[in-house]
Amino acid sequence: MVLQSHMSSSASLPLQSSGSSSVSMANVMNKSVTEQDSLYHICVNVKKRLERLHQLQPYLNLAYASSEVLSERQSLFLSQKQQQQKGNNHHSISSGLSGRDSHHGYTNVTRTSSISNSSYKEELSLDGITYTTGSANGGSGVEGIGSSINCSSNNIPSMEDTLLTFSMGILPISMDCDPVTQLSQLFQQGSPLCIIFNAVKPQFKLPVVSSDDLKICKKSIYDFILGCKQHFAFNDEELFKISDVFSNSTSDLLSVLDVVITLLNSAPEIFGTTEQLHEEMQRAKHTSAVGMKPSSDHSKIIKEFVSTERKYVHDLEILEKYRQQLLESNLITSEELYMLFPNLGDAIDFQRRFLVSLEINALVEPSKQRIGALFMHSKYFFKLYEPWSIGQNAAIDFLSKHLESLRRTDFVIRNKLELQSFLYKPVQRLCRYPLLLKELLQNSQDVGNSKELEIALDISKGIARSINENQRRTENHEVVKKLCGRVVNWKGYRIAKFGELLYFDKVFISTSNSSEPEREFEVYLFEKIIILFSEITQKKTSSLSLKKKQTNSGSSLTLNLTGSHNNASSSSGLAEPKLDLRGRIMIMNLNQISSLDARSLTITWESIKEQGNFILKFKNEETRDNWSSCLQSLVRKIRSESFKSTNSDQGNFSSQSQYRNTHNSVTSFSSTQLKHASEVLPRRNTSYYESEFRSISENYKNSIPKTSLLIRVAFNSDLFTVLAELDSTVDGLLQIIKRKLSHSGEVIKVKYQDEDGDYVLLQSEEDWSVVKEMLKESDERILNVWAYA
Repeated sequence: MVLQSHMSSSASLPLQSSGSSSVSMANVMNKSVTEQDSLYHICVNVKKRLERLHQLQPYLNLAYASSEVLSERQSLFLSQKQQQQKGNNHHSISSGLSGRDSHHGYTNVTRTSSISNSSYKEELSLDGITYTTGSANGGSGVEGIGSSINCSSNNIPSMEDTLLTFSMGILPISMDCDPVTQLSQLFQQGSPLCIIFNAVKPQFKLPVVSSDDLKICKKSIYDFILGCKQHFAFNDEELFKISDVFSNSTSDLLSVLDVVITLLNSAPEIFGTTEQLHEEMQRAKHTSAVGMKPSSDHSKIIKEFVSTERKYVHDLEILEKYRQQLLESNLITSEELYMLFPNLGDAIDFQRRFLVSLEINALVEPSKQRIGALFMHSKYFFKLYEPWSIGQNAAIDFLSKHLESLRRTDFVIRNKLELQSFLYKPVQRLCRYPLLLKELLQNSQDVGNSKELEIALDISKGIARSINENQRRTENHEVVKKLCGRVVNWKGYRIAKFGELLYFDKVFISTSNSSEPEREFEVYLFEKIIILFSEITQKKTSSLSLKKKQTNSGSSLTLNLTGSHNNASSSSGLAEPKLDLRGRIMIMNLNQISSLDARSLTITWESIKEQGNFILKFKNEETRDNWSSCLQSLVRKIRSESFKSTNSDQGNFSSQSQYRNTHNSVTSFSSTQLKHASEVLPRRNTSYYESEFRSISENYKNSIPKTSLLIRVAFNSDLFTVLAELDSTVDGLLQIIKRKLSHSGEVIKVKYQDEDGDYVLLQSEEDWSVVKEMLKESDERILNVWAYA
């Protein structure tokens, strides 16, 4: 007998032929997904069909026991990990399993199996033969998943090492194991596959050898694969490999299930049909539901949680199908594939396990559900999505340029908008988890597991924030590129010295002086500095003025910092207006950030010469909170670094640290500077040497030729002065300094302090040009440098 269309079983991705003209992209995107499409229910159905074959029952019992042991070990490891994270390093592992922590809703329970620190054994009788499952002999009953895990309390495994089953986290107390892991353990025994084959093809019986020897188990699996190839018309691509049976991958397990389901479907008189089984289960549900109370809000939320998760996993599987089609078509490189679908395989594997756990929790009463713990133990696996959030915009841009060349009628996705929607799915799902958990928490206050759900809600919010932050940073990199070209004159400042762009927006700035009007700036917050710009109006001729508050969307720059996106584009589609640099505030000069009202933020600053405050008015409270939190974090970081620097620098750099920490050569704003735009960029502060050593008289400064520059050199705790021509080269300048200091020691390098307070090596013509521009802007004729041996 030859089986036709045997790979269309329910274990495969349930897609119609992509070549059919009747299949539209809308159908692919909006296809309803039922419980029969999930890995959990596929395995439940297969297990029930296999139970109809009496010869398989002892093997199913053995697989159940092995799966139960794996679930216990996973529960133990996760509890250890949780306690380790709480700082409890004195937890001991007893021979009996006590894997639940009551402080987070866990219930202390001792399972029936015994687990020691080094190994465990469990003897089961099968057809007169005694099998020992466990790490002592590496039997196939457990070896396939996580066989190398060390249970020593001194070597608590990582989160990745705790994946011993096909369900994430810890099972509800009323569940001993999951059916997915049980089937995996069943197939690893080898001989059950041969029994299934013999039931379908009795005329071509395979030898059935029940053993816990791994080689014998693999030999039985090989016989099964060979028999399927010879007598069921499977080709090599449709069959699984022996290694797939022992793999911990859901995709490999599905490959095995595809073949097994094909055999079951070929013998409905023995195993029944999926339709018959579905009808039986529906009748059982209907019978059990008679007389029950209507579904509670909690149950409705759980149902929505599970159904939307099924849909999400299904969409990821469609995306994986499309990715594979692109790969096989040679229309795209492997690097481009990864850029479009980073970590897709790993994400699908994780989400299938996550869904298995959700399905299990949905079956038990609310007081026994562990959905909160599921998020607690899945926290590290959500990091798989970081590349998605970082590269999403690049992926969309790539599709906009290249999708026409990638279009084929036989692909499962043929429409650009549909593909973009699929690419957005992961980020959208991660941002929906907090909403679902919040609803669940609000309806779980009386079921005893609210503490776990509170922790899960915090975790999900953190994941969503991380996703939004990654997207914001990616977009900010593009904003910085545009900003470089939009600024008419950087006045010697180098944007590369500012650190990373964190936030930007249009902000109205005023001072505490109520008589002064608010003035609108484009404000960019970098790690080291706040930069203020005003747009250059078309009517501007000889002087620059601050742009007045207006709402002319046709010419103004639209910036949006609410949520996770920053947009910097002209709403009219025209070129973005040029910007005039109006001033800057060094982060190291800030000493207080506080909220004034729902939209405003007060910033107090202080430098060596003056002090003052500004009021920044944002579009909404969320934006203000983002800026406030970021600014406070930056100030704390700088103060911490300054404290460490002050305590560690005791040698030749002590005077430099004092100079940097107390005499910041930065631009700050006063109310006068806000009032008079021409004064927003004032003179630089006087040098440290003018306060620490004998001041240079104004007459002496005025006597310096306009074509020259007085350079004061700090070297070996001494101070030297030289006169250099402004038109000299950097090499000529360095030679003058070295000759001046030749009697005091060899000079290897010379540094100056730039406008950001950083010490920069003076070694190129570009550095020398920046120095001269910096001095010109501040109207200085004296340069302080530090020489090192």
